[in-house]
Amino acid sequence: MLEMYAKDAVFDVSAVFTDVAPMHGSDNIRRYWETLRETWDGLRIDPLEGFDLGHGRWVIDQRMWAKGTRSGIEIDQRFAVLCIIRPEDKKVVHAQLLPDVTTAISVAERQQP
Repeated sequence: MLEMYAKDAVFDVSAVFTDVAPMHGSDNIRRYWETLRETWDGLRIDPLEGFDLGHGRWVIDQRMWAKGTRSGIEIDQRFAVLCIIRPEDKKVVHAQLLPDVTTAISVAERQQP
């Protein structure tokens, strides 16, 4: 999945997980994803629907399932991801996790294309 991201990409989950700062660069993004896989057993993220907002902006509605490796707590949660894709190489340069599709579209509309 990391191949979809630019080397200098930003991956920001802070709108949903307020104790996690945005990650800059593919190495930091990879480390974060590795931590997720250690924290959550059977982590699964399924895209449900994608919305092309134009100018390389996409909102992806997704569902995440997992079980805490230590706590045993199960989650079944929907989120949305706002992705900005660089047109010249089709790489994600910015991905922001947001609580839902409506919020993600609203955030995208406030940004300049």
